[in-house]
Amino acid sequence: MKTIVNQSGEQVLQSEAEQERFAGFVAGLRRRGRAPKTVGSYRSDWVGFNEWYSESYGESFSVETVNAEQVKAYLTHLKGEGMRPATVNRKLVFLKRYVGWAHSIGLVRPEVNTAVRSVKPVPQGPRRPKGLSDIELKRFLREVERRASPRDQAIVYTLLGTGLRVSELAEMDMSQVITNGRRCMILLNDERPQGIRVRRLNVTGIPKRKLRQYLIYRGRATGLVFLGERGPLTANAIQRIVRKYCGFAKVKASPSILRHTFANIFLEREGDVVALADLLGHESLETTRLYLNNKVDQVDPPSDVAIGVRPSIVIGAGTENT
Repeated sequence: MKTIVNQSGEQVLQSEAEQERFAGFVAGLRRRGRAPKTVGSYRSDWVGFNEWYSESYGESFSVETVNAEQVKAYLTHLKGEGMRPATVNRKLVFLKRYVGWAHSIGLVRPEVNTAVRSVKPVPQGPRRPKGLSDIELKRFLREVERRASPRDQAIVYTLLGTGLRVSELAEMDMSQVITNGRRCMILLNDERPQGIRVRRLNVTGIPKRKLRQYLIYRGRATGLVFLGERGPLTANAIQRIVRKYCGFAKVKASPSILRHTFANIFLEREGDVVALADLLGHESLETTRLYLNNKVDQVDPPSDVAIGVRPSIVIGAGTENT
């Protein structure tokens, strides 16, 4: 047996086998390009569940013996502690993904995985992913066009034109970018419990032009796509680049807000939530449905300038999956 340390600095007894299993889960998250913050959050959730389990059942936790009733009891405990619904549901998402991963490697029976996945989240008000308004988008892109290098323009427009996560953009290799004739495509491997799914994102319009211009400027045909003076750009470096131009434009944005902007524009123009889920790489359609709230509650009418900018970013965007 070994110990893990909770947020209060207390030691929680845990088996070496369970620690090895969780390490395998974390390794899978990192292969999928999950941000360090997400990995750290999942570790905190795992430690918290371990602590509750050992206090409730008098033995150390093992994902091999987890069941839906235990998960429900844990949610009841968290609600009793006064935890916010959003936080409780985040911890539930972790447990579902951890059990799903364990099922994918044969540690958990299919019926147990199904039962855990069916546990309902705590009711909460709809979270509405916020994107840039038409006016904010116009102001932001104007500063990008005026001030940004070919690399930075390609970063901004690729995020806006594909809805990529910042981690996916940072880890994107030249082998994942296909440019044949007029076609430009980005290939991504999404690791799912059922296996690897290849997500093919068509890059069109202005984003295609900006990405191709940068690739010509970049030169080399191998390695990660986006480079800095000291090597490949990290996700944090890309965050800083986006925020720099937001500062010039006096708008609040980040790569995740550019992703939300892409999603809102796509739904506004196409209205296909299933296609959007494929484009964004969502495992659950319910995650994508949150954007429907933005579609219904749109406040800013499309400005004349925005009408010229927004379709050129997303019209023609598409995905093919295998």
